[in-house]
Amino acid sequence: MKISPIKIESPLILIRSYKLGDAPALFRLIDSNREMLKDYFPMSVENNASVMASRKYIMQRNSDRKNGKSLFAGIFTTDEKLIGQICAKDINTRVPKCEVGYFIDTDFLRRGIGAESLRLFSGHCFETLEMAKITLRIEPKNTASKKLAAKCGFEIIGVAKNDFRSADGRLMECELWEKVK
Repeated sequence: MKISPIKIESPLILIRSYKLGDAPALFRLIDSNREMLKDYFPMSVENNASVMASRKYIMQRNSDRKNGKSLFAGIFTTDEKLIGQICAKDINTRVPKCEVGYFIDTDFLRRGIGAESLRLFSGHCFETLEMAKITLRIEPKNTASKKLAAKCGFEIIGVAKNDFRSADGRLMECELWEKVK
Protein backbone atom coordinates (compact mmCIF):
# COMPACT_ATOMS: atom_id res chain seq x y z
CA MET A 1 0.00 0.00 0.00
CA LYS A 2 1.44 3.35 -1.00
CA ILE A 3 0.68 6.12 1.51
CA SER A 4 0.13 9.64 0.21
CA PRO A 5 1.65 12.68 1.90
CA ILE A 6 -0.47 13.97 4.76
CA LYS A 7 -1.72 17.49 5.39
CA ILE A 8 -4.27 18.09 8.14
CA GLU A 9 -5.10 21.59 9.33
CA SER A 10 -7.04 22.84 12.33
CA PRO A 11 -7.32 26.27 13.95
CA LEU A 12 -4.57 25.17 16.39
CA ILE A 13 -2.06 23.16 14.32
CA LEU A 14 -0.93 21.81 10.98
CA ILE A 15 0.17 18.19 10.62
CA ARG A 16 2.02 17.46 7.39
CA SER A 17 4.56 15.12 5.89
CA TYR A 18 8.12 16.30 6.12
CA LYS A 19 9.83 18.11 3.25
CA LEU A 20 13.60 18.24 2.82
CA GLY A 21 13.49 21.93 3.69
CA ASP A 22 12.29 20.96 7.18
CA ALA A 23 15.68 19.40 8.03
CA PRO A 24 17.12 22.43 9.91
CA ALA A 25 13.91 22.84 11.95
CA LEU A 26 13.74 19.09 12.67
CA PHE A 27 17.35 19.06 13.85
CA ARG A 28 16.66 22.06 16.15
CA LEU A 29 13.50 20.42 17.51
CA ILE A 30 15.29 17.15 18.32
CA ASP A 31 18.41 18.88 19.62
CA SER A 32 16.53 21.22 21.97
CA ASN A 33 14.47 18.30 23.34
CA ARG A 34 17.26 15.69 23.27
CA GLU A 35 17.20 15.00 27.02
CA MET A 36 13.43 14.40 27.06
CA LEU A 37 13.49 12.29 23.87
CA LYS A 38 16.53 10.08 24.46
CA ASP A 39 14.65 7.33 26.30
CA TYR A 40 11.36 7.45 24.39
CA PHE A 41 12.60 8.17 20.85
CA PRO A 42 16.21 6.92 20.81
CA MET A 43 16.25 6.23 17.05
CA SER A 44 14.93 9.70 16.22
CA VAL A 45 17.58 11.24 18.47
CA GLU A 46 20.34 9.08 17.00
CA ASN A 47 19.26 9.74 13.40
CA ASN A 48 19.01 13.53 13.81
CA ALA A 49 22.48 14.39 15.11
CA SER A 50 23.02 17.12 12.49
CA VAL A 51 21.10 18.97 9.79
CA MET A 52 22.53 16.61 7.16
CA ALA A 53 21.47 13.62 9.24
CA SER A 54 17.97 15.14 9.50
CA ARG A 55 17.85 15.43 5.69
CA LYS A 56 18.69 11.74 5.43
CA TYR A 57 16.08 10.94 8.12
CA ILE A 58 13.40 12.83 6.18
CA MET A 59 14.32 11.07 2.92
CA GLN A 60 14.14 7.67 4.66
CA ARG A 61 10.82 8.42 6.36
CA ASN A 62 9.33 9.62 3.05
CA SER A 63 10.59 6.47 1.32
CA ASP A 64 9.02 4.36 4.08
CA ARG A 65 5.74 6.27 3.56
CA LYS A 66 5.78 5.61 -0.19
CA ASN A 67 6.39 1.91 0.53
CA GLY A 68 3.51 1.74 3.03
CA LYS A 69 5.70 0.99 6.05
CA SER A 70 5.08 4.12 8.11
CA LEU A 71 3.77 7.67 8.08
CA PHE A 72 5.92 10.30 9.80
CA ALA A 73 4.75 13.90 9.96
CA GLY A 74 5.68 17.13 11.64
CA ILE A 75 3.36 18.96 13.98
CA PHE A 76 3.51 22.66 13.14
CA THR A 77 1.96 25.83 14.48
CA THR A 78 -0.40 27.50 12.03
CA ASP A 79 2.50 29.72 10.89
CA GLU A 80 4.55 26.53 10.16
CA LYS A 81 6.95 26.45 13.12
CA LEU A 82 7.86 22.79 13.73
CA ILE A 83 6.89 21.91 17.31
CA GLY A 84 6.52 18.14 17.32
CA GLN A 85 6.35 14.87 15.48
CA ILE A 86 3.69 12.21 15.10
CA CYS A 87 3.95 8.91 13.30
CA ALA A 88 2.17 5.70 12.43
CA LYS A 89 4.63 2.83 12.26
CA ASP A 90 4.53 -0.94 12.07
CA ILE A 91 1.61 -0.56 9.67
CA ASN A 92 -0.05 -3.90 9.08
CA THR A 93 -2.65 -3.72 6.30
CA ARG A 94 -3.73 -7.33 6.76
CA VAL A 95 -5.13 -6.85 10.28
CA PRO A 96 -5.24 -3.63 9.73
CA LYS A 97 -3.43 -1.89 12.59
CA CYS A 98 -0.53 0.41 13.43
CA GLU A 99 1.36 1.92 16.34
CA VAL A 100 1.29 5.69 16.82
CA GLY A 101 4.04 7.68 18.52
CA TYR A 102 4.23 11.41 19.19
CA PHE A 103 6.14 14.13 20.98
CA ILE A 104 5.73 17.87 21.45
CA ASP A 105 8.46 20.45 22.06
CA THR A 106 8.67 21.14 25.82
CA ASP A 107 8.00 24.85 25.12
CA PHE A 108 4.56 23.93 23.70
CA LEU A 109 3.29 21.46 26.30
CA ARG A 110 -0.02 21.92 28.13
CA ARG A 111 -1.64 23.90 25.31
CA GLY A 112 -3.89 21.17 23.92
CA ILE A 113 -1.55 20.55 20.99
CA GLY A 114 -0.85 16.92 21.89
CA ALA A 115 -4.54 16.04 22.21
CA GLU A 116 -5.43 17.87 19.01
CA SER A 117 -2.57 16.15 17.16
CA LEU A 118 -3.45 12.66 18.41
CA ARG A 119 -7.17 13.11 17.64
CA LEU A 120 -6.57 14.42 14.11
CA PHE A 121 -3.84 11.90 13.25
CA SER A 122 -5.80 8.94 14.69
CA GLY A 123 -8.80 10.04 12.64
CA HIS A 124 -6.61 10.03 9.53
CA CYS A 125 -5.30 6.55 10.38
CA PHE A 126 -8.82 5.20 10.85
CA GLU A 127 -10.49 6.93 7.92
CA THR A 128 -7.83 7.35 5.23
CA LEU A 129 -5.44 4.50 6.03
CA GLU A 130 -8.43 2.30 7.02
CA MET A 131 -6.85 1.03 10.23
CA ALA A 132 -9.10 -0.95 12.56
CA LYS A 133 -6.84 -0.55 15.61
CA ILE A 134 -4.20 1.90 16.82
CA THR A 135 -1.77 1.02 19.60
CA LEU A 136 0.27 3.37 21.78
CA ARG A 137 3.25 2.18 23.84
CA ILE A 138 3.77 4.48 26.82
CA GLU A 139 6.48 4.30 29.47
CA PRO A 140 4.67 3.82 32.81
CA LYS A 141 6.17 6.97 34.41
CA ASN A 142 5.02 9.17 31.50
CA THR A 143 1.83 10.37 33.22
CA ALA A 144 1.27 13.24 30.78
CA SER A 145 1.17 10.87 27.81
CA LYS A 146 -1.12 8.47 29.67
CA LYS A 147 -3.56 11.31 30.45
CA LEU A 148 -3.43 12.39 26.81
CA ALA A 149 -4.14 8.84 25.61
CA ALA A 150 -7.14 8.51 27.93
CA LYS A 151 -8.43 11.94 26.90
CA CYS A 152 -8.32 10.82 23.25
CA GLY A 153 -10.29 7.63 23.87
CA PHE A 154 -7.46 5.10 24.18
CA GLU A 155 -7.72 2.39 26.83
CA ILE A 156 -4.92 0.62 28.65
CA ILE A 157 -4.82 -3.09 27.90
CA GLY A 158 -1.74 -4.16 29.81
CA VAL A 159 1.97 -3.84 30.44
CA ALA A 160 4.66 -5.37 28.24
CA LYS A 161 7.88 -6.16 30.12
CA ASN A 162 11.27 -5.65 28.42
CA ASP A 163 9.44 -4.16 25.45
CA PHE A 164 11.64 -1.22 24.55
CA ARG A 165 15.35 -0.40 24.68
CA SER A 166 16.38 3.08 25.85
CA ALA A 167 19.29 5.02 24.37
CA ASP A 168 21.56 3.84 27.18
CA GLY A 169 20.65 0.19 26.56
CA ARG A 170 18.18 -0.39 29.40
CA LEU A 171 15.21 -2.63 28.66
CA MET A 172 12.04 -0.82 29.66
CA GLU A 173 8.47 -1.86 30.12
CA CYS A 174 5.65 -0.12 28.28
CA GLU A 175 1.99 0.23 28.95
CA LEU A 176 -0.02 -0.79 25.90
CA TRP A 177 -2.96 1.44 25.05
CA GLU A 178 -5.41 0.78 22.21
CA LYS A 179 -8.24 2.38 20.36
CA VAL A 180 -10.40 0.52 17.87
CA LYS A 181 -12.50 1.93 15.11
